[in-house]
Amino acid sequence: MPDMEAKDWKHYYEEMKRKAPLIIYYPLCGGGEECISVCPYADKVWTLVPMRVRLFGLGGYRVRLRPYMAHPEHCKRCYLCLAACPTGALMRADSPAKHPGLRFLATLAKLPFRKRYSIRFVFRREHIERFKRNNRPGGRG
Repeated sequence: MPDMEAKDWKHYYEEMKRKAPLIIYYPLCGGGEECISVCPYADKVWTLVPMRVRLFGLGGYRVRLRPYMAHPEHCKRCYLCLAACPTGALMRADSPAKHPGLRFLATLAKLPFRKRYSIRFVFRREHIERFKRNNRPGGRG
C-alpha cells in the first residue's frame, strides 16, 4: 500500500475521541497489540488499520498497522486494555494526557514493577512478532 493512500494517525485519533470511550495517541503506540490481546471482546471491538505515523514519535512517517476501536459500542469498559498498554498511548477519552511524552516515560519506568502486565508480558514472543509485523515498511507482514 503506498504511503499516500493511508490516512494520517490524527484522523483515527479524532475519530476515537469523538465516538469511543478510549483514545490512542498513536505516536506513542508501538503496535504490539497488547490492548487487543487482553480484550475479551477484541474481535468485536478492535481492528488493525494502516496509518501514517512515526514510531514512538521518532524518525520519518511511514505506514504502520495500529489498533483502532472500530466498534466502540461493543466495548464493556473493563479497561484491561489500559492496564496492558506498555507505552501509555491508550487512555480514557474523558481524561487524555496533557503531556503524552511525559506519560510515555512514566509508563515505561513503571513497567518492570507491574504485576500482571509487566515487562515479561510485553516481551512475550507473540508481542514481539506483532510489533515487527506492524512496523514493517508499508504496515504489512
